[in-house]
Amino acid sequence: MTKEIYIRSRQRRGRWFHYYRRNGDETSLGVHGIEPSDPKVKAAYWAEHARWQDMPPATATPNANSFAWGLDIYLSGSHSWKEYADGTKKSRMAIFNNYRTSQGTRALSSITTGDIEAALYAKGGHGAANELKALKPVFHHLKKLRIIPKNPAANVELDTPSIKGFPTTSADEIEAFIKRWEVGTRERLIFDLGLYTGAARVDLARLGRHHIQGNILTFFRHKSKVETYVPLKSDLRAVINRTPDISPTFILNTYGKPYTSESLGNLYGDAARAAGITSRLHGLRKAFCVYWAENGKTTHEIMAMSGHLSLAEVQRYTNAADRKRIIQLIAGAA
Repeated sequence: MTKEIYIRSRQRRGRWFHYYRRNGDETSLGVHGIEPSDPKVKAAYWAEHARWQDMPPATATPNANSFAWGLDIYLSGSHSWKEYADGTKKSRMAIFNNYRTSQGTRALSSITTGDIEAALYAKGGHGAANELKALKPVFHHLKKLRIIPKNPAANVELDTPSIKGFPTTSADEIEAFIKRWEVGTRERLIFDLGLYTGAARVDLARLGRHHIQGNILTFFRHKSKVETYVPLKSDLRAVINRTPDISPTFILNTYGKPYTSESLGNLYGDAARAAGITSRLHGLRKAFCVYWAENGKTTHEIMAMSGHLSLAEVQRYTNAADRKRIIQLIAGAA
């Protein structure tokens, strides 16, 4: 971590005062009265430093001990925040920005479990659940730094609807896509690679020959950081043989460049609609699990190939009603 070169701590009549001093300006860190070695001083320093380094010029420093102040401390110093995937950060920052606008000036000490529970209950649905997931680690971080005595979001209880997720691409949908898009089209290549690798959209966009190790396609899932192993059976090899052998990725756009995960998902979605179906790439990922379940693989083995963290999740995927037809169509797709 960069050396703390802009911090200024000094004593007056036996009491410590702490400031961020830069370019002749001095900003109170809002944590006076405690020793310089206290974690709260370091946390407040790095939050103020982030405002100078990463935020627009003249970004105002929130009042000490306000929610916006605590949020800045979390964003600048939490190790868990830094490890989140970019997509998770993007969605949570949208939540944080809304709370910064509506609750930013509120004192941290005034936020109770009842307040959070009532507000999220009124909101309801998956939106409330997502906001709670975003807020919990913020208050957890502030509690660990002893800025607040307890995490007010820790024991919040919500009634949330069950998560259905994207449906498994059905046998009829697989058949319709194969009929609409011939081998050799970019749309069919995306479909086949998604079906035979089980890779999530963000991983599918970056897969290439450098991920091949012997008879295994191996890569780390972007979302879970789990290493994934997919056997290079004849059908998958046939698909790979149709891809450029001088490119870092299997799938290239019209400019010969790799797709972003969003563009790849949009292209597949357009191709699915052109085939008269509503399939998503995540639906192909589920069909991949069905395929291997029917080919005698155990749930643990499928987890190793798909990179899932939960046995229950894989089991849900493999309970498709038309498993037999899915297997027959996948076997003939390549």
